[in-house]
Amino acid sequence: MRSLRRRTGEAVGLLFVFGFAVLRPSRFWPPKWMLRRIAASAEVQAERTAAAEKLVARVREIEAGVPWLRALDVVIRDECVDVRGHHISLFEASTSTRESMTCRMSAFIVFSPERDPEDAVAEIRRTFPPPDGLSAGGISESLHWDTDERKVALEGAHDAIWARLTRRHGEKSLGQLRQENGALCVWALHGQPYFTVV
Repeated sequence: MRSLRRRTGEAVGLLFVFGFAVLRPSRFWPPKWMLRRIAASAEVQAERTAAAEKLVARVREIEAGVPWLRALDVVIRDECVDVRGHHISLFEASTSTRESMTCRMSAFIVFSPERDPEDAVAEIRRTFPPPDGLSAGGISESLHWDTDERKVALEGAHDAIWARLTRRHGEKSLGQLRQENGALCVWALHGQPYFTVV
């Protein structure tokens, strides 16, 4: 009797595992190792290069348009992130049309004006305003500056599948730049996803 119960329990367990494999939403696939391989592929690299060219062109346009803005650093953050949800019902309908991974690039122009940061940002908005919403190149922009309550930071994903950070002027942290130059401003440029895996 005991062996019959054990066999029945094993059969139920196998049915559950098999049912889970069949019914599991497709958005759990491809697995992360495959997403990493896709993120490093030649196809994605071609899209990455094109996205970088657009972003760097806009950075140069900003630097030319605001002559007094002296960049202490230009940081480019390139990330591919697994965007699948973590709390999915076993019996949820297939979600194959949803995204599994997106790759996106952002640039951060770090500078320290010789005046109050809020006044400097106000002047930029008067004379060389960032676009309201997305620019023609599909880039959204924002300006941030140090305040007593909050210091600027370079936002990014903490759990990226693939990531690369490049800096124009070396490896100094924002804290070091702040200590050497005073209050910091960051002009953030966020590109639209340049590659998506469904």
